[in-house]
Amino acid sequence: MNSSQEHDSDRDPGVLVGLDGSAASQRAFQAGLRVAKQRQLPLRLVVTFARPVVTDAYNMPMMNEYLDTALKEVQTMLSDYVAQAEAAGVEVTTRAVEGDPGSELIAESRAAQVVVVGKRGRNRFAGRFLGSVSAKLAAHAHCPTLVVPEKWKNVSSTELLAPDQDLPAGEAEATEPLTQMEESSSRSHERRDFANVEQELNFDTEIVVGIDVATDPELVVDLAAQAAALLDNPLTLVSAAPLNAQGHWWPNTIEHNLEIPQLRRPYTEHLQKSAERVAEKFPELAVRWQFFDGSPAGVLSEASRTAALVVLGTRGHGGFSGLLLGSVSQAVLNRAVCPVLVVPTHTQ
Repeated sequence: MNSSQEHDSDRDPGVLVGLDGSAASQRAFQAGLRVAKQRQLPLRLVVTFARPVVTDAYNMPMMNEYLDTALKEVQTMLSDYVAQAEAAGVEVTTRAVEGDPGSELIAESRAAQVVVVGKRGRNRFAGRFLGSVSAKLAAHAHCPTLVVPEKWKNVSSTELLAPDQDLPAGEAEATEPLTQMEESSSRSHERRDFANVEQELNFDTEIVVGIDVATDPELVVDLAAQAAALLDNPLTLVSAAPLNAQGHWWPNTIEHNLEIPQLRRPYTEHLQKSAERVAEKFPELAVRWQFFDGSPAGVLSEASRTAALVVLGTRGHGGFSGLLLGSVSQAVLNRAVCPVLVVPTHTQ
């Protein structure tokens, strides 16, 4: 096994995977291996573990025994992953290190094209390693972060159901109102029908990218389009805004209804321009857009129930930008039940 300790400048940028031995990190490895193989990129596997706190010399031998055991288990795990990567024809390097997982992966992300970590549970990430690590990476990594949730299994044998969002018990956000206001065109591809999903919120097989009217979405959309082209999936650009927010509320219902088209026009024009640019750059890619009256977090989290992938940006004000600086990003990352790709659009 190659337990390499190269400096960032010594490696070609590739796919970085954070591991902790959990089922969630197993899914992260499989996703990272698939990306590395498809993109012909090297794979970098990093395991980080913490040194136990020892308060007296009496416990020192126990701590040393723990570290020896932990290192052996880590080496065994990495050997198995290396064998799988090599069998797939993917170049692989590994690193096992004591330290803070988030900090170590952020540093490693300087020499990566994407970092992949796992997620599991009801609004929790896997174990201590992936507890705050996913959010920390998404906010501070020097490359896009792919968060992979646990695989959902249909609970009904008589009808096809989509998974529910990962909401904490008792949260009212599960029923927040979402209404489609406009779309560029009807879907031309086949979708499965889910008994518990409305058709306008059914993004089956699609890659969904969040668009913010206040920012230039080119970087985020291009990465989403590349993923869609690579996987041969349709691409859907989505934007949302609560049209009664920010002072856009009139006691006169007729006046309000007349103003709604004006309120949504900046969003739909922005979506149309982005879709046209994608269609020109990726002529073989099926691309369309939808605009919703509702919260951005609510729409993207709902989309994650059926989408193949949700793609988000990280910088800006309002809408889908600046996600990891406020409640929108945390809501999407915590609630999503499909993989989420978070793209930093600021300079590190």
